[in-house]
Amino acid sequence: MADGSDTSDPKVSSPAANALIYMTLICFLALGLVAGWRSHRNAGLFLKAIKSQAVWALSLNFLAVNIGSGIFYSLPEVGTIAGITGVFAYSFASSVPLFVFAIFGPLFRKYNSKQWSMTAFIMERFGRPLHILYSIICTLFVGMYMVSELTTIYGVFKLLTPLKPLAPMIVICVITTIYTAFGGVFASLMTDAIQCILIFVLIIVAVIVIGVNVHPSKEDIERAGLVKPTKMGGELFVILTLAIMFSNMYHQGFWQRTFASRNDRDLRWATFFGFWLVFIITTLVGMAGPLAAWAGTWSPDSDVPGSSAFFTIIASMDGWVSGLTLVLTTSLSCCAIDTCQTAMFASLYDLAEERLNIWVVRAVVVILNVPVIFLAMRAPDILQVYLLADLLASATILPVLFGLFKRFNFIHWTDALVGCFGGIIAVGAFGQAYLGNRHDGWRLLLLDGGLYVTDERVLGAFCFAPLGSVVFMFFFAGLRMGVTKLLGRNQYCHIKKDESNEDSETQDSIKSSSSIKK
Repeated sequence: MADGSDTSDPKVSSPAANALIYMTLICFLALGLVAGWRSHRNAGLFLKAIKSQAVWALSLNFLAVNIGSGIFYSLPEVGTIAGITGVFAYSFASSVPLFVFAIFGPLFRKYNSKQWSMTAFIMERFGRPLHILYSIICTLFVGMYMVSELTTIYGVFKLLTPLKPLAPMIVICVITTIYTAFGGVFASLMTDAIQCILIFVLIIVAVIVIGVNVHPSKEDIERAGLVKPTKMGGELFVILTLAIMFSNMYHQGFWQRTFASRNDRDLRWATFFGFWLVFIITTLVGMAGPLAAWAGTWSPDSDVPGSSAFFTIIASMDGWVSGLTLVLTTSLSCCAIDTCQTAMFASLYDLAEERLNIWVVRAVVVILNVPVIFLAMRAPDILQVYLLADLLASATILPVLFGLFKRFNFIHWTDALVGCFGGIIAVGAFGQAYLGNRHDGWRLLLLDGGLYVTDERVLGAFCFAPLGSVVFMFFFAGLRMGVTKLLGRNQYCHIKKDESNEDSETQDSIKSSSSIKK
């Protein structure tokens, strides 16, 4: 059994911590500037990098956009609550949504002439009002990801080192801002691929070290439990898969990587390899939760939260392991933050309909780092923020996806908008019916009880949100079409620009052939 569950005394000294953090950041700065040299004067590579990545580079980038330093908190915590079943549920839910981009990516390429983002498709299919709404939501989502990542790294620096975390946290933002403002998304793609190779090696080393040093007995494992399947673990397969799948579709970083694939075949293979990379990494990290309980470095009766289970294991080992963890978390944060910054570049540029100068977009993103750092210092409840964002995504994303299919060309932007609000209303209505009173039912929209509740309220919320959005959308579409028919007006039907051009060319050819006959 491992000893020393006390995580209050950092094992990395101030000089060592400064050297490890800043040398890591200097290396990534140099790497980012070199990678960005090709794209810093090319607007296409800076903002889009369309069809620029091969299979393996793209696979590593899908790993980078899926993980951050927060995995050392959230994944072990699931393991301490829902056991091994919960770990596999979280790993499955984190990795399987990649296949959604393999399915919808080619569809967006086919139906969106600009072929570079979901919001660009929304502009082309539904018009400016819905485009503004979804672009703002995308920007807020990316900002939320940055806040959560900086909050996590702030906590890691505070836990592992005697340093004041604010200074290195600001330096991380400055370093990533410099090379992303210089090289854009192409620099992020190149640095993420190399960073992920380093991260993969470091995690494997950490796993080997933990496996060699931590030896829980069979009695310890049986005493702590967490091996048998649990009801909560089964529910998490559904809840987390829906939550992560829908919220990922609001993250421009995923779409940038989707459209960076050279062709649809490369995209399918990249998502396949990316699935296994994400699944393996998240499973290995998540197992730190049950392992800490079995080894005795963490217990449900202690004052240490389950989210710190991974660090209780690190605290029981030699100081160099803490140093390795520090380099690993710093690398993960660089990956996550530069991805968020380039996603924010794209969201703001798209919100302005690609009319802003790139330097203006760069300046706005730099300014937005200030409130993000301020919010991160206030240490919000990250899981609660994620849950609310995921529920909002579940309630609002499906209506616009129906616009990809010709059979649903009758759907107007007002139908999709009503569907978005309908998804939110459906959650409140379900809550009132399930909990038996209006007050508690509609408070389900805030998910006050968090993710780990003993009943099915969270499961119902994430199931009824997308279902309600679709039902409300089609109901309003039918009502609108009925009123339009009664008024004797023409029914709305979306026609793509290329289709309308083909129709006009056909008409012109018919007219020209008729004139020849005459």
